[in-house]
Amino acid sequence: MGEKRNDEKWSLYPVLTEIFHYYLLERDVSKVLAMVADDVYSLGTGDGELAVGKDQLEQMLRKEMERIPGLIDYRIYDYSEKRTGEYTWECLCRMEMIMEVQGERSTCYTARFAGSFREKDGTFQATSLHMSEAGRYQEAEKFFPLRFVPEHSRRINESAGHELMNIICRVMPGGIIGCYIEEGLPLYVINDMMLQMTGYKYDEFMEETKGFVINVVYEDDVDKVTGLVFNRIKTENQYSIEYRVKKKDGTYIWVYDVGRRIRTDDGRNAVISVLLDISDSVKIRQHFLEESERDFLTGIYNRKGGEVLISREQQDGKPYTFLMIDLDNFKRVNDMYGHGEGDKMLAYVGKLLQSSFRATDICIRLGGDEFAVFVHPCASMERIEQKVGKIMQTYCQEAGKKYPLSKTTLSVGGVFGESVKAFSEMYRMADKILYEIKRTGKGRCIIRRID
Repeated sequence: MGEKRNDEKWSLYPVLTEIFHYYLLERDVSKVLAMVADDVYSLGTGDGELAVGKDQLEQMLRKEMERIPGLIDYRIYDYSEKRTGEYTWECLCRMEMIMEVQGERSTCYTARFAGSFREKDGTFQATSLHMSEAGRYQEAEKFFPLRFVPEHSRRINESAGHELMNIICRVMPGGIIGCYIEEGLPLYVINDMMLQMTGYKYDEFMEETKGFVINVVYEDDVDKVTGLVFNRIKTENQYSIEYRVKKKDGTYIWVYDVGRRIRTDDGRNAVISVLLDISDSVKIRQHFLEESERDFLTGIYNRKGGEVLISREQQDGKPYTFLMIDLDNFKRVNDMYGHGEGDKMLAYVGKLLQSSFRATDICIRLGGDEFAVFVHPCASMERIEQKVGKIMQTYCQEAGKKYPLSKTTLSVGGVFGESVKAFSEMYRMADKILYEIKRTGKGRCIIRRID
């Protein structure tokens, strides 16, 4: 049966043998899946044996076991492993698959295996599983269809090839790109998949970028990418980052870049990485993020979204105005005309605020019939008072026409300042002013300087 090894220096070896025991000897898919992560990547030797995630891996394993239902013995040799992070590990080995043919045991298949694992609470889970076969017609060490920059054209050295194999095991499929850790990130290597992702042919890519990888990075993300390469990579051998890459047609794609630092044959420091197109995932994520920050009824920001945006905007120290708006006697609209009409009026207020202020100003529905607006930058408190006066007049005209019995009006309390204040502090000060208005007479606006 599977080879046994009692060497205490290997942390992953018992885990790996357990996985192969369940897979080859017990042929138990459920037990195998219990030892892999939900986001596992798996690459087999057969055509189409690519799985992204546990569900696809299950389908692939069950299909394989239907074709070969019998038990398969195995032997692991040339085993090695290394710890790549505080909770991450990788291993490499060779394997022999042994089956009985006409009553005799014989080696039916040999392969190479590479795996990545994540440790949590003393338990290991596989994050990538890659089985490969040495092709009969493939040159040794020439693993991928790579294009090297002509003046540095040479076979990738053993160390770089090994590091590249490890990356491929963790992120598949994707484009491969490498660059020297020098100004402008001179191109070191690129593969056909990366060219396809960006829409270029090799000569077009070189002409457009002038041979510098930084020229294909979306302008707003350049500082983030160069900061990682020139700073973080000095202390860490590997990294992962999300950013945008420009395409030939002028659009861009979002990529998840997983890379490693290497040393090339000529002794120069470089990084080589695999880029996965995550544009669809980013769009979905941004959609849900935006929905989580928006008020479903009015379409303006909810309190959570408003707080986040205001905290970002305030950092430049420019003057601002924070307004709190309360719909006086709004309960009467709901009681006399129904909650459906009340919702229509709330939606109307959201549109009224958006149309009255600039697109860069932040309009918020705090909840119920309370709203807020953050005007930034704000050069004149007096102009804001005039604008609020028009908003109050427009609201009263609309409410008087549709809901005359409600007598609903607007009360607005606000603060004008320059010093950075937490949202809660601005809210407290504006709310205090609003309370004063409602106590002494509704339907008014008061904005006070706080600096």
